[in-house]
Amino acid sequence: MDSVIIHNSLTLKMTEEGNDYLHDSYHGPVDKEITAIDLKVVGQIPSDLDGVYIRNSHNPIEHSISGRYHWFDGDGMVHGVAFKQGQADYRNRMVMTEGYLKEQEAGEGLYPGLRDGFQAEDGLKNNSGTDVLLHNGEFKTMFSRCGKPYRLDPVDFHTIGAEDFSGDWVKGVSAHSKVDERTGEFLFFNYSFQEEPYMQYGVVDKNNKLICATDIALPGPRLPHDCWITENHTIVHDLPLFWDPELLLQKKKKLLFDQTKASRFGVIPRYGKGADVVWFECEPTYILHTVNAYEEDDCIIAYAYKQLNPLPMVPAGTSRVKIQNYFLSYHITQPRLTEYRFNLKTGEASERIIDDSCAESPGINSAYLGIKNRYSYNALVPEIPFFLHNGIQKFDYQKMRETDRYILPEGKFMQQPVFAPRADSKDEDDGYLIAYVGDKKETEVYIWDAKKVSEGPIARVQLPQWVPFGSHAYWGRGSDIREAQERNQRNKTAP
Repeated sequence: MDSVIIHNSLTLKMTEEGNDYLHDSYHGPVDKEITAIDLKVVGQIPSDLDGVYIRNSHNPIEHSISGRYHWFDGDGMVHGVAFKQGQADYRNRMVMTEGYLKEQEAGEGLYPGLRDGFQAEDGLKNNSGTDVLLHNGEFKTMFSRCGKPYRLDPVDFHTIGAEDFSGDWVKGVSAHSKVDERTGEFLFFNYSFQEEPYMQYGVVDKNNKLICATDIALPGPRLPHDCWITENHTIVHDLPLFWDPELLLQKKKKLLFDQTKASRFGVIPRYGKGADVVWFECEPTYILHTVNAYEEDDCIIAYAYKQLNPLPMVPAGTSRVKIQNYFLSYHITQPRLTEYRFNLKTGEASERIIDDSCAESPGINSAYLGIKNRYSYNALVPEIPFFLHNGIQKFDYQKMRETDRYILPEGKFMQQPVFAPRADSKDEDDGYLIAYVGDKKETEVYIWDAKKVSEGPIARVQLPQWVPFGSHAYWGRGSDIREAQERNQRNKTAP
């Protein structure tokens, strides 16, 4: 390793006793932003790996007003590794959100957290710490409860500023917005607990211009987290896990899983209006994360992780600070890979569970997002009550079964794997899987050959600091970053 540069030392103030997401856990914050060049490697980094592996996370700096911490409250911090010509460089940077900067100036927490009840919905900080993707040559970070995305430089990850899509969209966007790499479009929904019609949908083009925006009417406030896109449609979710509407009127919050209500999926043409939405009904459930969807004849075929136990019962006597573990544990909510079919001609819907493995946080070759693909790389769930994974399952949708898997060494855990294609890839799985892997003391970046996952990592990149386990990740292809930067530069200098 040539050099490690400390960019910034952070003063951490979160101290809530007994909170597993702050102390003695895999998720606690780090107190330095660093840059490390030419990282040490066990094995050899493929020379045809060209791009940036970036992952978002929650890194709490200040207390919430009450001092009670929920993992989703933590300020956004990205950890990224850039690969080029067999070399790897690491950087981690805070996302300089408006809320983060205000708290730094004040020297204290200014916002409520998710555990602070109804009042949190009015004043919750947009920490932009949930997801990240590449659009228009910049990384954009998103917030789980919707908020303005934040723009990051694709090289050094410094925060450029909040994203309003050339001034045309001042509301929020969903954490799991999508980028169609074939068109360069950014597709999103936004939702609200208090303002009818409770959801909006929009499309931004590759030049960052809003080209479509419309309201979508829901029967009440909901908690959608993800969506699907196809070549010609977007599919939004209206699921029966939401805040109890009667208690909301009393300014109280309590999650309700209403099994008398169907799961509804709304299909809207990509550039359509709210009046164009066609709704399909399926069994009641909750879905955090989708895999992919595509069109075939008159049908949309979609894959996602349906939860068998969306609202887990917390054992009597569980301490208040431990309760959140139950709602952030896939081991307890029991997600299963499920196929949905929506027939646009007949209006019929069907669903079936296609794999019994407890897994989540799927990754695919993002060039296939919205079209028929063959593989997903699903993160396997260990039997512990944490937001962690202990291996990768390669699932083949042509054979409709698992075709490969890798289990991490005992005590090691990972988060969402991303697929990175070879520079001249020919097949859908012709590339690599990349993930942060570690324990409570140290972290490495594992690189697997996507065609031979079970053979283990072909390289383990050594990181100079421990990286806490985070939320979602993305692979930004080097060619896409360079092309967008050149296009943006031409647009700036054009008469």
